[in-house]
Amino acid sequence: MSDDDLTPELERLRSLEKTLQLALDIVSDGIWDWDRLTGRVRRSARWYLMLGYEPFSLPETVDTWLGLIHPDDHPATMAAMQRYLDGEAPLFSARYRFKKADGDYIWLQDKARFVEYDEHGEPVRMLGAHQDIHLQVQAEEEQRREQAHLEQLNRELERKVQERTRALADANTALARQLTLSREQARTDYLTGLFNRRHFDQMLTEECRHQQRDAALVLLDLDYFKDINDRHGHQTGDLVLQAIPALLRPHLRQADLLARWGGEEFILWLPDTGGPDAVRLSERLRHTLAEPRFCHDIHLTASFGVAVCRPGDAIQQVLRRADACLYQAKRERNKVVGEE
Repeated sequence: MSDDDLTPELERLRSLEKTLQLALDIVSDGIWDWDRLTGRVRRSARWYLMLGYEPFSLPETVDTWLGLIHPDDHPATMAAMQRYLDGEAPLFSARYRFKKADGDYIWLQDKARFVEYDEHGEPVRMLGAHQDIHLQVQAEEEQRREQAHLEQLNRELERKVQERTRALADANTALARQLTLSREQARTDYLTGLFNRRHFDQMLTEECRHQQRDAALVLLDLDYFKDINDRHGHQTGDLVLQAIPALLRPHLRQADLLARWGGEEFILWLPDTGGPDAVRLSERLRHTLAEPRFCHDIHLTASFGVAVCRPGDAIQQVLRRADACLYQAKRERNKVVGEE
């Protein structure tokens, strides 16, 4: 084929290349053209303007490109190029920061591929395009910061919710304990720890209503207790009262009920117990209390009144009978009196 025959084909190729360059200029902010055989890198005028350089003012070498890539982005960019050269990627594609004429860096998207090969199939020419994605990357970074901020807020909210939940749980636990304590205090005598009169009166009403056999009611009153308070003080008197439950309980059954009835007076409910057995128990209790065991030479005695509650009896009637027996015992002190 003569030179005259090649001329139209060359013109067609140049026209096609020019058209391709114009198309690349439309879709990118700057194009570059690398000739592997000569090492020359041609760059479009828009490429220079994008970076603030005078058009065609930089050396047309690969080193110019390498020198303007941000050092932190250099390894990843070279790795992307190597993947393309090794055939592991369909094209070279990388995002990196690139130095402008004023020294600042902008983010670029760089895409390229080989467009010419020699007779041995080796690539000899690479065509690429740079796109300014700085605003896009800034928007992505801002979005990541906002996302991180939202995640931090969510974690903080979750922490506060957990703390609030724990605080509420602790408050509920404390409230439940306080409620239990309040209920216990409402039915317990603060000094001796025994049931108080109000609660014991309710228990007696229920016990009496459901009993099927005889039960005994015992009222006991400490003798001359006022003298103990007057001679040794109310603190010592309180210690004596606090000692009463421990002295009486070893002689009582699990089913027997003991309460502080008021002042120095105590009350016993003995289920399934007749009058004679209740009197015998009261005598044992009387002897137990009379044993010398208190400080300040205190000799303690008590008087007992015993009444029997039979099925159908009203508890108030039984209480009056027990109180009448106690009244008789108090005439002599240190005595047990039961119903006739």
